[in-house]
Amino acid sequence: MATLRDEVRFYLESILGVPAHVERSKAKVAYGIQDAYALCELTLQFEDPTPPLLLLASVADEYPGAITLGKHIAQVRKATEAVPVYVCKSLSAQERRSLIAHRLNFIQPGYQMFIPELAMDLRERFRKRETRSEVATLLPAAQAMLLRCLYEGWSDHPLFQANALMGKLRYSRVTLSKVVDQLLQLKLIQQAQRKAATHSYAFAGTPSEVFKQALPCLRSPVKRKVAIDAKPPLGNGTFLAGETALATYTMLAEPQQPVYGMTKQRFDQLSQAQVFRAVDSVDETHAWVEIWAYATLEISGEVADEASLLLSLDTSPDERIQIALDELRERLEWLKSEG
Repeated sequence: MATLRDEVRFYLESILGVPAHVERSKAKVAYGIQDAYALCELTLQFEDPTPPLLLLASVADEYPGAITLGKHIAQVRKATEAVPVYVCKSLSAQERRSLIAHRLNFIQPGYQMFIPELAMDLRERFRKRETRSEVATLLPAAQAMLLRCLYEGWSDHPLFQANALMGKLRYSRVTLSKVVDQLLQLKLIQQAQRKAATHSYAFAGTPSEVFKQALPCLRSPVKRKVAIDAKPPLGNGTFLAGETALATYTMLAEPQQPVYGMTKQRFDQLSQAQVFRAVDSVDETHAWVEIWAYATLEISGEVADEASLLLSLDTSPDERIQIALDELRERLEWLKSEG
């Protein structure tokens, strides 16, 4: 358990950016639980205390199944105020989907964690940390530029100048400078050489390696979701998103009400042009709009790009969506490193 315990601690510290303290749990649980799991209590060292996590690591590193695990966690909850979290190194994608579908907290070091009980608390803390110099989350512009480069690849041009990060994206020099700083801090790119006042950079690995390293700092591009009374035309900044986009890439059935994506600026333009209006009534709802932090990177501009779509749906508890996301990952070699 010591090695696994350290892996969990390092994983959470690298994602959350705060120290974590782990010690043997003193919770008085049934002997059957003690025999099946190594129990440790992990505390995140935020300035304001958070509920500790009670880590349940399978002694045999074997997934017992969601039903059995759910019963074990229910017993543990009666014995402690800590948040029970199942820990396992060898979970398959199907097993992770099962845990999410049953709303069971889990951590698979290096791959994924699902702890909705802490989500709201951590989200608020991340907002407060955005003003600090340490990079916890990439700027939307940085995420868009990084994903654009991943789609294009860099084997044919390993060295590049800062402007090459943007491609056809439009951002200010100030924003570009911030993006370069973030990518350097996260060691996703490295300075390769300098001629006079010109810097050249190179990505610090293959697309798969860079994406996997960047993943803890990537976030869903969706800011909010709005019900609308009409379906907007595709193109010019309007694209299929959510389950509708996922259905175009996979065997997932399309939702009854289509989902579109667009930036806040595009949403305001179409609203003012009376192409649609936001509604609260279920009877008036004919479609949905996801307000995105950046426009789709897909070449046609009419459907969400694969990586951004994956990030927007990755925490969905819907098993149908998780199965479709596994299919989506197969479309790009570097996306497989997320699974």
